[in-house]
Parts: sequence; C-alpha cells; structure tokens
Amino acid sequence: MRIATIALTLFLALSSIASAQTPDSSRATLEVACTRIIDGDTIELRGGETVRLLGIDTPELGEPYADDAKWALYAWVAHKPLLLEIDEEERDVYNRLLAHIYVETDDGWVLVNAELVRAGLAKLLFIPPNARYYSYFEAALEEALLQRRGMWGTIAGCLTIRELEEDLGTCITEMVTVEFTIGEVVESSRSIKLYSTEGEYAFYVRIPVDLLPAIGIDSFEDLLGICVIATGIVDCERVGLGPSITIEYADQLLIPCLQAETAD
Repeated sequence: MRIATIALTLFLALSSIASAQTPDSSRATLEVACTRIIDGDTIELRGGETVRLLGIDTPELGEPYADDAKWALYAWVAHKPLLLEIDEEERDVYNRLLAHIYVETDDGWVLVNAELVRAGLAKLLFIPPNARYYSYFEAALEEALLQRRGMWGTIAGCLTIRELEEDLGTCITEMVTVEFTIGEVVESSRSIKLYSTEGEYAFYVRIPVDLLPAIGIDSFEDLLGICVIATGIVDCERVGLGPSITIEYADQLLIPCLQAETAD
C-alpha cells in the first residue's frame, strides 16, 4: 500500500482528462435533502434516491474509521439543504446517482467529498470518465497525509530507525514519520533510493525521478551523512528488501540542515 492508495481505471486516460479545476457550487444542478446516511460515502435522499459521493472511498462498515467517516458525513449533510453536481457519468452499475455534494457554511459552499479526504477519513477513488477536480482532491489527500489526520495518524511522533525496526510489524502499511541519516545513495532510471546508516534491515526512502525537480536537490550524494526526515507509508517492496517509504509529494521529505540555511 502506498501513500496515495487510489483505485484508478485507465490511469493515463484519467490523467489526460483531469483538470486543475476547483470546486464551484454554481455547476450544481440539483437541490436536495438527505434523509439517511448509509455509510461514509453514500447517502439517501428524500424520495429514496441513493447518492454515491464521487472521488472518494471510505472504510467499509466494521473497519477502522468507518464510523468516523459516517458520522463526519452526517455532520456535514444532515438537516441541511444540499447541492449536487454531476460529472460526466451520472450513475454507476448499481444505478446510484454519482455526485459531488456541496453544503453552505459561514465561509461559503464547501465540497463535502473533498473535506472527508482532507480529514483523513477517505481515500481517493476516481473512475473515468468522472475525473473532475482530481487535482483538488489530490491536494486534500496530501494535506491529510502530511498532517497525519484520521486513518493516516495511527502512529504518532517521529520515529528513529531503531524504533521503527522494533515495532516493524505494527508500522508496515501505516503512515509514519522517520528520522534517519543518509548512508548510501543508489540511482536508477526510475528512482533514487536513500539508504539509512542505522538499523539492521536496510531501511530506505525511494524517490521517483519525476519528483526530483520539485524537491530541488541537485545531487543527493552531497547529502551523505546528513539527517533527513521522511513521512510516508511503510512498505516492503519484495522479500529480501528492507522496509521503505516511497515519496510521492516533495513535502514528505524534510532536510533540516537545508531549511536552516534557507532561513538564514
């Protein structure tokens, strides 16, 4: 499981049609009222219509954070007038209406779907052709991950490599923050791996090459012996490799010494 656990069909197609649009309640075409919260991403309207929230997937009932997501959705939509915005495809295979749901707050109209992501109570689920607001949702997910909200904040604090290895069984597939010293840099055509000097299991951080411009480091070799802080989901890519974190957003990798120089 990686940071953006996003269920996508035809990823390239989605990337090409998703735009940098921001939510706009003026695009909504239906005014409705919710009569029942079915789960964290599904509601029932007055008249019996079932609505599946677009762009998100909350835990199934009985799973961790399922009740949190359901009650959060209740707090957003219960007993309030709602606006629905339909994307390209109106219904799913179960004949549920697919919609972005807006609710009015003191700060204006808010897209509820994205707020559940921002709270760390929903992952992303985009199925083409419904790709509107993909970038907006992705930014909300990044915020939730880095702020360790909801399902992304099970393991608190900044761990040392020793602490990570001592509780590795618990940390695998969980979001953690790890502090380590870079001891080796391994480059390939697809990624750069930063290996820790500490520990017994060869922990490393993997950085896809297409993310390097955003990180802004000319040569990671210059960081040998430097302490860095990485936040992400701990994974083991395959048997024989140590635990790792894959960086998908530049903000997941902090280099304190460089930040101090910038501040000066």
